[in-house]
Amino acid sequence: MKKLFIVTGELSGFNYAKEIVKNLKDIYQITGIFLEDIEGAKTLFNTGNITAFGLIEIITKLPSIRKGLKKIESFLKTEKPDAILLIDFPGFNLKVAEIAKSLGIKVLYFISPKFWAWNYKRGEKIVKVVDRMFIIFPFETELYKQLGFEATYVGNPLVDMVKPSKQETEFMASLCLKEKPILLMPGSRQSEIKYLLKPLLLTAKNIKKRFPDEQFILPVAKSIPFHKIEKTVKETFSEIRLVEGENAYNCMFHSKFGIIASGTASLEAAIAELPHMIVYKLNPITFAVAKRVVKLPSISLPNIIAENKIIEEILQKNVNPKFLTERFTENYQKRLKIKEKLIKEVKPKLKGEAIKTLCMEIEKEIT
Repeated sequence: MKKLFIVTGELSGFNYAKEIVKNLKDIYQITGIFLEDIEGAKTLFNTGNITAFGLIEIITKLPSIRKGLKKIESFLKTEKPDAILLIDFPGFNLKVAEIAKSLGIKVLYFISPKFWAWNYKRGEKIVKVVDRMFIIFPFETELYKQLGFEATYVGNPLVDMVKPSKQETEFMASLCLKEKPILLMPGSRQSEIKYLLKPLLLTAKNIKKRFPDEQFILPVAKSIPFHKIEKTVKETFSEIRLVEGENAYNCMFHSKFGIIASGTASLEAAIAELPHMIVYKLNPITFAVAKRVVKLPSISLPNIIAENKIIEEILQKNVNPKFLTERFTENYQKRLKIKEKLIKEVKPKLKGEAIKTLCMEIEKEIT
């Protein structure tokens, strides 16, 4: 049986890896780097200690990152897999790609590093160390052509994955909700929780004072200890209903508005047709560096895909309860118009069956 080695870091990539393993476990001997064990694959080590977002946060993880890269290099030299599949997680995975390429191992990459946002020269490096790039945004095809490299658009896995598991009445009853709630999503990284959780909780508290009938729900990502969020909620605004992370899609489909951290969750909310606004806050030094290098007018994926500011983006010092409450009020009033734009300007640009298409392409590469 041929060998496939998979490397993924954060929660969104891990969710894709689970689906990929499910489709390929009977064809290949799979080993990987995952957030937690996946049935049908062996885990080399857990990625919890090497994931971070932001310049300062990454610096604190450098010893673990170096250790992880050495362990992967040793594995690749010893086991000699037929190919590696890298999923997103570019800061780490491009280093893995270099190692694999130097060892003559075929490098497949799913979800392109966003060189078009940060640094076009990085694209030149990518095409040197990657054999096949599988992309999830159609506009990336042309960007790779400009580099003399043919990338394959396989569709976006979220189109098929973002579905509710419960009907609205069942979901509402299970949480004793009288009407559709307001959804809070402060992120799935520790650094996001650090900067976003309390401002969102205090914003909810302010909204409750203005609109006493409103109810709030917050799904806790698997990558964040539930008890940690629960403690902060009890200390800050105990009327928030917490649910396990696997209920996130139910929350998106059965809420009426969201305040959501920029990232995959915003695109998931767009697919669920949930009107929302984006919040994001980084370490000030990280933000200062990012502001100088980011080439895009928007940070949120729905806005980038639509090429239109459908969703309001609130950043840095504006991520405070007073400002967020004001912006919530205005955005909430026009939520139906926001929903209409999501349906017309984002969803039609995304193709489904991405994982199925990707797995077929992987089989072509590993024959």
